[in-house]
Amino acid sequence: MLTRKTIVLVLVLAAAAGGCQKPMEEFTSQEYKFKAKFPGKPKQEERAGPFNTKIIAFGTESRDGAYMVGVADMPIPAGEPDRVIQERLDGSVDGAVRNSGGTNQKSNPLTLAGKYPGREFSASIAKPKQGQIRGRIYLVGTRLYQVLVMGTDSYATSSQANDFLNSFQVIE
Repeated sequence: MLTRKTIVLVLVLAAAAGGCQKPMEEFTSQEYKFKAKFPGKPKQEERAGPFNTKIIAFGTESRDGAYMVGVADMPIPAGEPDRVIQERLDGSVDGAVRNSGGTNQKSNPLTLAGKYPGREFSASIAKPKQGQIRGRIYLVGTRLYQVLVMGTDSYATSSQANDFLNSFQVIE
């Protein structure tokens, strides 16, 4: 029969293990010209995107959620006016929220590295679990980057999720 001290120790260790997160590791894609810190080594996969594009996704998953950077080269004509670029970014946010089955909560303009236009957004989701998606979308020339965290509320708002979102950089 287990003693009371043993049961308490097992419960404490189980609680501590459940709250552990993998350490953040910097990942660099020379081909897609970005770097970001992921909790572990991301897997790469290719998906079909809008406008006959392909999205290259780099991501890690856990039972509570996922981190992902998506990269797509868009058929954008040179010299587009800023108004059209802003509409593209808004449309990208709407698409990310719609594809996740979410309900948009907020979306704000932001700039990456002082020169690349983007959007920061959050949305509530109901599937696969109740939670949220948080993301940042940037347009760098004709390349669209989606930096996303999706999962339970505590997962998506954790300091590790913030570190991931803040770590994204384009490289020359």
